[in-house]
Amino acid sequence: MAIGSYCEVDVAAALKASGVRRGDLIYMPSAFFALGRMEGISIHDIPERIVGVVKEFIGPEGTLTVPASFDDYARFAHEYDTKRSPVDAGQGAISQYVANLPDAFRSYCPLNAVAGIGPLANEVCHGWTGAAYGVGSAWDRLYENDAKFVCLGVAPNQILNFVYYVQQRFGVPHLYNKLFTTPVYEDGVRINLTITSLVRYLDTRFTVIENTTKFENYLTDIGLIRQVTLGRGNVYVIESAKKIFSEAIKKLSEDVFYFLEHPPKFVEGEVPMDGPTGKMQTDKERYQ
Repeated sequence: MAIGSYCEVDVAAALKASGVRRGDLIYMPSAFFALGRMEGISIHDIPERIVGVVKEFIGPEGTLTVPASFDDYARFAHEYDTKRSPVDAGQGAISQYVANLPDAFRSYCPLNAVAGIGPLANEVCHGWTGAAYGVGSAWDRLYENDAKFVCLGVAPNQILNFVYYVQQRFGVPHLYNKLFTTPVYEDGVRINLTITSLVRYLDTRFTVIENTTKFENYLTDIGLIRQVTLGRGNVYVIESAKKIFSEAIKKLSEDVFYFLEHPPKFVEGEVPMDGPTGKMQTDKERYQ
């Protein structure tokens, strides 16, 4: 086998060494090109082969989920269909492969959407909600079911979207829930849900710049991230969504801006620092 190449047996060995077990619920972002060449397999067939190994390893009682966002919905108001809209190219061919499987489920909210297969896929990915991170969302269900995060060829800090869920629950001031009105469909049928997502303020005066690298380093230091070599790259496994949540809450309790490069430069008198509201009024008094 060429240096830097790998095979299906190596994928299974890396999963085992990193602590993935039969029956696990896993969330698996990926960039398989970072792993080098899969021996004897064409590039087109690699996603199917890797997913096949993962499915066999976690067994029929295990559930595989992957990132499956459609960012053109928020960026350009393109309509989203859970079955027909492509997964963002940056989330990789493995994510697209899983989302295309006939038994796959995919989040109704396209922002940081999750797709999955397996016995928990419907529960995780198809909660009846249009909120990206709210109660019943895929991220909420990954937390409630204590998923493992398996990063295949990609560093955890590049895909820690889970911290948005944590920050929504904590209540940070630099993010807010945005309302979207572009229609959402499932296989051509309109879905009657209100679509919302936690997003950051983009006002350039505020300089809300995100950074999760220090959190990755912290999780590594306390032993919550395992790293195993595969091909010319690595597999990183974070063993417990609930443990990630707990550690993230600790950091936010110490510094509400922990997941930013620096505290935002909010403007006094403007949202979200718009000051006192004045005398208490009833809604009738305020809006008559």
